[in-house]
Amino acid sequence: MKTKQIVLTAMFTAMVMVTTFIGIDTPLGAGGYIHLGTLTMFVIALKFGPRYGAISGGLGAALFDVLSRYFTWAPGTLIIRLVAGFVVGRVALSSAGQGANKTRNLLGILAGGAVIVIGYFIFESVFLGTGFAALSSIPGNIVQIVLGLFSLYIIHQIPDLEDLEN
Repeated sequence: MKTKQIVLTAMFTAMVMVTTFIGIDTPLGAGGYIHLGTLTMFVIALKFGPRYGAISGGLGAALFDVLSRYFTWAPGTLIIRLVAGFVVGRVALSSAGQGANKTRNLLGILAGGAVIVIGYFIFESVFLGTGFAALSSIPGNIVQIVLGLFSLYIIHQIPDLEDLEN
């Protein structure tokens, strides 16, 4: 990787981690912790592509988990957010450029959102052993996706990666 790519990857990872700390706990049965990290991951994936979306989403959110009381979630978060960030960025890639097609951007968020909802349900129910009680986390994860939809507006306010590199 070029030095600029390493720096951008580290910066984006830190951005996801820090914005994941900006959140609120929800009442029991509503899905746990709702934060701005998902929005940040979506913006990065839509605007800068699947590689940046995957690495920053997976590592940034997992670092949050490790540094907070959610440390038991870190392995699942790493994998789920890696896949979700990649899916969002990959679906948003069009012949017009990364994040240039509004329909593909929306589809990317919906596909990545499905990865998050299904991934956390499987992780919580199987690996954390909560069984069908994991259904209670789905509403909170859906709120995360709805917050993430604001990224559709934000990405049009950010310059292209080529502009940042020059």
